[in-house]
Amino acid sequence: MPDVRPITFLRDVFALARPYWNSEERWWARGHVALLLAIKFGAIYALVLQNEWYKSFYSAIEARDGDEFMRQIGVFLAIAVAICLSHVYSHWVGWSVKTRWRAWMVGQYTGDWLARRSYYRMQVSGSETPNPDQRISEDIGHFTARTHDILVGFLDVSVSLVAFSSILWGLSGTITVLGVGIPGYMLLAAFGFTLVSSLVTHVLGRPLIGVFDRRATLEADFRFSMMRVRENAETVAFYGGEDAEARTMRQRWKGVLANTFEGLRQERKLHWFMNAHGQFSIVLPFLLCAPRFFSGEINLGEIMQVTAAFGAVSACLNYFISSYGQIAMWVAETGRLKAFRADLDAAHESAGKDAYENTVGAEGASFVVEDLRLCLPDGSTLVELPSFHAAPGEAILVKGPSGTGKSTMLRAFAGIWPYGSGRISVAAGGAFFIPQRPYLPLGTLREAAYYPAAPAADGEEIARVLESVNLGHLIPHLDEEDNWSRKLSGGEQQRLAFARVFLSRPRTVFLDEATSALDEENERRMYELLRQAEWKPTVISIGHRNTLDRHHDRTLDLGGYRVPDLRLVA
Repeated sequence: MPDVRPITFLRDVFALARPYWNSEERWWARGHVALLLAIKFGAIYALVLQNEWYKSFYSAIEARDGDEFMRQIGVFLAIAVAICLSHVYSHWVGWSVKTRWRAWMVGQYTGDWLARRSYYRMQVSGSETPNPDQRISEDIGHFTARTHDILVGFLDVSVSLVAFSSILWGLSGTITVLGVGIPGYMLLAAFGFTLVSSLVTHVLGRPLIGVFDRRATLEADFRFSMMRVRENAETVAFYGGEDAEARTMRQRWKGVLANTFEGLRQERKLHWFMNAHGQFSIVLPFLLCAPRFFSGEINLGEIMQVTAAFGAVSACLNYFISSYGQIAMWVAETGRLKAFRADLDAAHESAGKDAYENTVGAEGASFVVEDLRLCLPDGSTLVELPSFHAAPGEAILVKGPSGTGKSTMLRAFAGIWPYGSGRISVAAGGAFFIPQRPYLPLGTLREAAYYPAAPAADGEEIARVLESVNLGHLIPHLDEEDNWSRKLSGGEQQRLAFARVFLSRPRTVFLDEATSALDEENERRMYELLRQAEWKPTVISIGHRNTLDRHHDRTLDLGGYRVPDLRLVA
């Protein structure tokens, strides 16, 4: 549950909000907030005039003065137009600020999540915030909107409170209780009544903060379970796993329902009190004014002005009560966003503290590994490699039983595994990694073929490359948008991954079981194309098939050992 101590919470809000308000957009944002406050202060002045209007209007009714009555109707229309204009333009300016703020934060957080492979580091370390996509797509929007609305609303009601408190103090007069005169008693009653009500509201509503915090995670987990089925539909269908997936979904949906009903129970208590408070607030000012009215001290117009001022003061003081649900959600969302920000910062910090050195060598230099020791996140050794190098154009095959650290070694070569020591140097000119299951982005087939680079305009080159990897039948579909990870077979996806290599021409190529879905003939063709490429890339492969041996110059055999007894076999 988030820290709900006011000082700590406001410090967290300030830390999350400060970057935007000090960013390159700060003058635009600050200027619009100043404009918004000016509009709202103008609206407050119009409401003060409306309060004075009540006295004149009801006095005209009491005196049965038709001319004055019609004149006051005209005054009311002028005030009403001013209030309407302020509401319309304050809404427009407020949403402009919230939208620009959210857009800036989404851009920053998305960039930070992707920068320095933070998304991967957070996952590997086990400290990943649950559902980071939700933090960026939903929580940022809620945080910016609620922070703006609640803080601007607080400033609005603070100014209104000062304005109407002075009016109510002047109109209250003095009431005598047990022989003691109490000046401004209406204002004192409003403050006392609201203070007690606010304390009761906080006691009844505080559990909602934890409910709202858990709700976002539970609903995101439920959506994720359905997304997993959609992304792995074929595999689930092969297993006949519908019942198992349904059990998972039902279990997660039960959590959502339980949280919803818990929230309803807590809100029911709060709503009982808030509705009773609202109803009693209607009659309270009349009860307080009644002694002075029946004694003839004030007339009907004055009592209506006093009750209107009392209502305005109460509305300001009741801001905490009426906004409690929004404040509870604000606290929960701030807590989740704070945790996500902390995880991002930790991932960025860890990126600068990798225990092993991963560098890019000079043009034409070898791929070099020196005294490489790879560890698990808890610090225990996973594998130690002997020092070796691969010359330009050379191919090395890494073999060994499962669990000996082959894939982790490849992650270290890519610079994405943060735990270990030693030195890795990759030749200048770029490196390309082909995993067992290639990633195909959403979009056209041409974009998938060039990924992660932008598609080139040369249609002849991509057609030639696709023909060379036996994907010529896909050339007519290059500019079609589709979910290609579902439309292409596993073998087609792996051949498309090789096509990416031939289009990008990197100096070093790393392959992790990259031909596992290919038949022997297609595997032979992919490796021959790679070994005969005119730019002579260095090739580092991981694989179990004996058919791979003939395509490599040397074999690094991990041989089932985790520590140094490794054999580099020519």
